[in-house]
Amino acid sequence: MGLWYERAVGALFPWFRENWFPLLQTIGIIGGLLFTGISIRQATKARKATDLLALTEQHRDLWDDVYTRPGLSRILAESADLVAQPVTLAERWFLNEVIVHFQTGWQLSRCGSMITKDAIEADVRAFFKLPVPHWVWKQTKAARDPKFVQFVEGCLQ
Repeated sequence: MGLWYERAVGALFPWFRENWFPLLQTIGIIGGLLFTGISIRQATKARKATDLLALTEQHRDLWDDVYTRPGLSRILAESADLVAQPVTLAERWFLNEVIVHFQTGWQLSRCGSMITKDAIEADVRAFFKLPVPHWVWKQTKAARDPKFVQFVEGCLQ
């Protein structure tokens, strides 16, 4: 082959004979770290999917109330007259649950979940412009997380 090859092989074998065990340990440590990184990445993806499924289930359970309880039907009305018929206690309680649900989705979107911030913004914008949700939001926002309040108010502008 060549002189450089013979010198390289000649120098490599004695080094390998003396350092085979530390080399093997190093390869094992690097392999372990790679395996751990891959496992964490897969676990994170699974957690994100679980978060989305849980939020979707909560969403479905929450909104079933609107369709099964006649006293909540006005929540989605674009022309609800709050002077003629003020917000009821049932509407207020339900909307507090909805606001907590929105906040949970917002928090998940901030943590890198599968729920996107754009989707939450669009939902907040559409929902809180309705008269009954808007009124409950204005009445209860002082008791909410200031960062979430800032987010919602930014969506409404």
